[in-house]
Amino acid sequence: MEDLLSSLSGVAVTAHPNNPHAEHPHFSLYKAKNTGSSQHERRKSVLEARKEARYDLLMHLRSVEEESAESSDFSDENMDLEEIRICYSRPKKYRNFLMLSEWLVDVPEDFATSFLAVPCPVGKRTLVVSAKGRTRAYAKSGTMVGQFPSLLPGGNRQTNFKGYALLDCIWSETNKTYYVIDLIVWLNQSVMGCETQFRFEWLKTRLLEEAPEVLHVSKLNPFRFEWVPFYNCLPETLGMLLSEALPFTVPLDGVLFYHKESHYTHGPTPLVGWLKGYMFPEILGVPVGDHVLSERPAKYISLPKHIQYSKDKKEEKEKERSEKMEVSSSKNKKNKTQKIKNITMEDALENQMESSAS
Repeated sequence: MEDLLSSLSGVAVTAHPNNPHAEHPHFSLYKAKNTGSSQHERRKSVLEARKEARYDLLMHLRSVEEESAESSDFSDENMDLEEIRICYSRPKKYRNFLMLSEWLVDVPEDFATSFLAVPCPVGKRTLVVSAKGRTRAYAKSGTMVGQFPSLLPGGNRQTNFKGYALLDCIWSETNKTYYVIDLIVWLNQSVMGCETQFRFEWLKTRLLEEAPEVLHVSKLNPFRFEWVPFYNCLPETLGMLLSEALPFTVPLDGVLFYHKESHYTHGPTPLVGWLKGYMFPEILGVPVGDHVLSERPAKYISLPKHIQYSKDKKEEKEKERSEKMEVSSSKNKKNKTQKIKNITMEDALENQMESSAS
């Protein structure tokens, strides 16, 4: 099970701005100089690129289902390749397929009206694909981490004829539940090119009205699929979100903030922000309850202490790296010297044998 959870928690190995797997730039002394403004500019660039880009998701999914090694191609008619790359990075099968967030660093003036908030339970981000009579779960790395029947479209042998579905979920090992935070495909109909609020509303309707049976455990549905509600980003709404009962029974991990005009794209995007609950006062100016602040690590007690902690941690890592390089260099020199000695001894022995033979 540990191996399963480890593979399920795969993270991107390539660096990207405001990576939520690193500490928030607001709390880091060694942040990039253009961190704040670059997120705003990249947000604008992606929204502009989205207007021009076209992406044939269904063709890509057919390639995946046919076990094809090649992904689907973009339509490049009347489009700039750089704009396509910025807006829709093409995944390899299910690797880096999920739309991932960045730390919310640059909070725009229209934040309250242009973003939607989705609270996220503690768990592992998972892509769920139901098709051809089976349901599979994939980690962010594209590794399949589970296969089981479900009552999603095409998710078991009895519903094989109902097409397929793709859901963006968070898997909770605690209560064996897939919390669904976004919709990609339902009954063969892709909503990837639709704006955020439409996808969220469509997801709510599909799960709660068309397939309510997925909310309960049964023989054909061994794991629950639970819809996670979304909220507007008005300060009073965000304050209530963290002060009242959560919409799920497991602890809160953090909150995702989706730009309303965002389409579903692959990999990290500045159109989706991420914050821990205890960061709301510093980043958004939204007060939170003591129970939320109590979850804040000791290094977040005050900004000066955190800055000093970050500085000490960086210096410690640099020192360890330097020491490792010195040890490695010393070993390489010793091995090289020993290798030369061995070659010299072998040459000498060979010359002695030749002399004896003559």
